[in-house]
Amino acid sequence: MESTKVCMVVKNQLWNDARVKKEAISLSEAGFSVTIIAGTEEGCPTEEIWKDIRILRPPKDSTRRNVLREKVIGASAKENNSLKSRIIKLLRRNRFRRFITDLKRAVPWEYRLYRAALSTGADIFHANDLDTLFICAKAAGKLGAKLVYDSHELWLESSRYFIATSALDRFRYRITEKKLIPKTDAVIAVTPSRGGVMKEKYPSISNLVIIENSTDPIRELPGSSYLRNRLAIPAVVPIMLYQGVICPERGLDKLLDAASILRNENIAIVIIGHDAWQGTLHRMRSEMNLKDTVFILPPVPSEALPEVTVSADAGLILFENTCLNHYYSLPNKLYEYMMAGLPVIASDFPEMARIINKHNCGILVDSSSPQAIAEGLRGLIRSPDDMRQMGIRGRKATLEQYNWPVEEKKLVDLYMKLSDREYSGSVLN
Repeated sequence: MESTKVCMVVKNQLWNDARVKKEAISLSEAGFSVTIIAGTEEGCPTEEIWKDIRILRPPKDSTRRNVLREKVIGASAKENNSLKSRIIKLLRRNRFRRFITDLKRAVPWEYRLYRAALSTGADIFHANDLDTLFICAKAAGKLGAKLVYDSHELWLESSRYFIATSALDRFRYRITEKKLIPKTDAVIAVTPSRGGVMKEKYPSISNLVIIENSTDPIRELPGSSYLRNRLAIPAVVPIMLYQGVICPERGLDKLLDAASILRNENIAIVIIGHDAWQGTLHRMRSEMNLKDTVFILPPVPSEALPEVTVSADAGLILFENTCLNHYYSLPNKLYEYMMAGLPVIASDFPEMARIINKHNCGILVDSSSPQAIAEGLRGLIRSPDDMRQMGIRGRKATLEQYNWPVEEKKLVDLYMKLSDREYSGSVLN
């Protein structure tokens, strides 16, 4: 019997998107023929085979557009004060011009993503987040295929995306979600609370599945001193780790304030991840003279992350309560910390509190208060035995309950039903 073809579309780069990669591998191992269409990555081909999964990366810009951009950047350089340069600088700052430019860039790229999706001849299209839903719905409609909407975020309730998205796209995404959700064959949410918000907003959702951002089980933790060796941190200094995107509303500015309060304590705070804040956190660290307490590192591929995580002593999640998306968050880093045997210091929000309180595997703090964060960290590092026991309990919970094989079965069951196939469960062995 011919394999059911699945096309997964995601606009961001694939290299550090653990969820998309895990879902694709699970479906491939269950016998589906999987293609991922993703954003371009420097040094990566436009097409490749990875773990029996086909990956397509349609170019975001044409060669002609890239050449033009280089010319504009060169002409508007700070040291260039010619009349032409001054005019270009004014145009680059003009909101209407930027709106038109963004539109002219987004539409051709989305068309290329759509054509790539269509070329797969998929039986099921899997839209990762709201910005790919229209592309997948259009391709599914054209081919008479099934449509799955995997809502990683409450996109329309996320202040991060509200800030980063143009007014036109915000309007477009609102219409897209409202009009297309009734046409989906399944909607996936990452937490029960987020699923509840979506169901309340769109009662027409008939097939809602909760698939959490849990991590792969690590039966034997690697012995790792990655962070200590790289940063020359003595063994007697406890390492508090934040891993994830460096951006506003993750509580990282409050964390630096807390680090300033704790500058005389025996503690190291390590922040590792993609810098989407244009160096703001680096500048704050320098201005606050925290070079001996706070360390900031670039991201590593998701496959290499366990070695980094296990080399810390505790994990930090300090999201701010700026939107429902944050308030109901249950980020994969929570389970990554727990799997690595780390106690967790997290914002006192419902989903994270549910897990941490149930298993007594960390502490909850008021993430809006640097003083509360500092007190929480101080209490932990002064109770090393409690830290170890919290880590043990958290790791036990992830090995037994909160791991990808548990969530994988939900995903594969869903796809077997959508493709009218029977599932033996062998993918979990």
